[in-house]
Amino acid sequence: MATTVNQWFPMSDENLRMELKNRLLSSLINHDYERLAANLRRVELQQGDVIYTAGAHIENVYFPETAVVSLLSTLEDGSTTEVGLIGREGMVGLSVFLGGAITPERAVVQINGSALKMPASVLAREMRVGSPLQVRLLRYTRSFLGLVTQSVICSQHHSLEARFARWLLMMRDYSDSDSLHLTHEMVAGMIGTRRAGVSMATRALRERGLIVSARGMIEIVKGDALEQAACECYALIRDEFEELHASQLK
Repeated sequence: MATTVNQWFPMSDENLRMELKNRLLSSLINHDYERLAANLRRVELQQGDVIYTAGAHIENVYFPETAVVSLLSTLEDGSTTEVGLIGREGMVGLSVFLGGAITPERAVVQINGSALKMPASVLAREMRVGSPLQVRLLRYTRSFLGLVTQSVICSQHHSLEARFARWLLMMRDYSDSDSLHLTHEMVAGMIGTRRAGVSMATRALRERGLIVSARGMIEIVKGDALEQAACECYALIRDEFEELHASQLK
């Protein structure tokens, strides 16, 4: 699928700051943020938009606000597995921060929403001068790598139903909504299983009254109970990112 990221919507610095929802950027003090604001543009991302293809040169990085983006690894047979999930707590395009210009994964929008777009060259410049954003990205990268590690452990040791519950809760937290517009096919590609497996897990959670589902939609109706159904990885990942958010505000 070709990249279909929407056009830029420039905003005044004042309005952009007032409505800022990305935690990385909102943690910057005013004068640090204001230096970056001229290079940020708010974009609306649609479900299925491909931001990066594997092996492509990164032209822009994205700071999600209400959008949620998955990083996918694809095997030779075409099967995919999610290796990272990015929402308002982070940035899409960590390869640039780490000194690279090529992305090893495909980045696909899972939940519609807004993001702030910045030229990769601007981020690279910020890293050279050692800006406060660099410190925040270092902290975020540590937490993100922890998420990736925990997700690998999860896929090897926990049941599909528990993994599915964990993934739904993470999507809820990132999108700040209990109503998730997702197909079983999409979810299967994210958690590395067959569509039939997702259908079985959905039915099991629905029969327990934890979710309701219809074509292309899953709604969480009992969040606390769903947390009990999820594997321990959900709480570990959630606590890691809450600790990250607290440290960014210091």
